[in-house]
Amino acid sequence: MAESFGDLDPMMDAREADLEPGQRWTGWHRIEKDLWPPADYTALTAAERADFASDLMKNTETLDGRVQELTYTVDQIANGSRGLLEEVATGKVTGEEEIWSHTDLWDFAANVDGARVAYEGVQPIVEAKDPELATTLTERFAALQELLEAQRTSDGFTFYDDLTKSEVRELSNAVNALSEPLSRLTAAVLS
Repeated sequence: MAESFGDLDPMMDAREADLEPGQRWTGWHRIEKDLWPPADYTALTAAERADFASDLMKNTETLDGRVQELTYTVDQIANGSRGLLEEVATGKVTGEEEIWSHTDLWDFAANVDGARVAYEGVQPIVEAKDPELATTLTERFAALQELLEAQRTSDGFTFYDDLTKSEVRELSNAVNALSEPLSRLTAAVLS
């Protein structure tokens, strides 16, 4: 959602590698690096941490206020579902999302949940217009969820760097298997 507000996304979700020269780095990933520091990292001071936390909270509240004012059409909901899953395929399944904390599966699961909830919002339309697509989507969301549940731990999920190559491949294959029918969702709800 923050991506649709071009001013908030870089302040909340920028990665260090994506910064322009002289750009101040703020947001989730700035805090992540301080919480899971690499070997040569100089920790933030208490005042700096408070500043980054306050800034992130302010931007999150701004985002929440903007989101509350939005309304969505069925095609936007369907496109949003596809977009969330595309984020999984391009960043979260690769382990590039949370490079210090390795908590990628938390983000992965949140995106899958969001994509599923968006799909469920238009599911009655899809069931009426393309029952085969509805069945396929329901089955593939369930298969992907089953793989995620296999990685669930008492306090969240397996850390990404603890996954085997086979487990990553299984997750990637399940995302790809869901992506294809999900790419047909918008057309189905608009037909």
